[in-house]
Amino acid sequence: MSIKLMAARMGWLQLLILFSLLVSCRSNKDLRYLSDSWPSKTLTGLPQAHSDYKIKVNDNVFVSIISSNLEMNEIYNPATAGLNRSINNIWQSLPGQFLYGYLVDPDGTVSLPGLGKIEVVGLTMNDCESKIKSKAEEYLKDVTVKVRLLSYKITVMGEVNTPGVYYNYNPEFTVFDALSSGGGLTSAAKYDKVLVLRRTESGSKTFTLNLNSASALNSEGYFLEPNDVVVVPPAQYKNAQLGLPFYTTMLATITTFILILSYTSK
Repeated sequence: MSIKLMAARMGWLQLLILFSLLVSCRSNKDLRYLSDSWPSKTLTGLPQAHSDYKIKVNDNVFVSIISSNLEMNEIYNPATAGLNRSINNIWQSLPGQFLYGYLVDPDGTVSLPGLGKIEVVGLTMNDCESKIKSKAEEYLKDVTVKVRLLSYKITVMGEVNTPGVYYNYNPEFTVFDALSSGGGLTSAAKYDKVLVLRRTESGSKTFTLNLNSASALNSEGYFLEPNDVVVVPPAQYKNAQLGLPFYTTMLATITTFILILSYTSK
């Protein structure tokens, strides 16, 4: 095979690889959230308010029972009894939450000091507060009860800059909040196939969200629940991105080889 023929075929090979890379490139529209709403648009069918979360078995909850009786407060709140430091110091770390939170037992109850077992599974936070308050008012006056979920964790995986497990205490935490916690999507993320995995009583349930479209706002998976997993898959573009160093090296090697042959044949 002549050097000229090799060079010609090399040229075609370069063009073919360049064409493949260009085809695999993504448009700016593919890299924008809610791109069908740009540059400005009045959205219809705005996100529906998330229904109140209902307590489940193995949830870890914070319970505070305060009354006008200071001595009894120490009995009903042993985690902070006799402490001079702020209550916030106890709950700032995961070990503190684990040690001093109340875990919902398999029978659906929490065991509270001075009150015994109270069934809480299936109750919203507000309903749980009311039920505990009614029980506490049998022994105390001027009772104030606060119940909060401590085990509200979200796992973010795939094409995000910082995948990991994130803890949230906002009852209306969205998929956008989760992705922001993970540092945002990478340039290789597939925006229109973001998966939300959720455990339910009947098994695992999945939701696929197209973040390029405002339709994602109305998905059942838009508002996240405790223990949800958000998975961002890679776009096909990533295959070309991963192969680019190989193609570049191959082209450089072949080009160098042809140049050497051309030089030695003179």
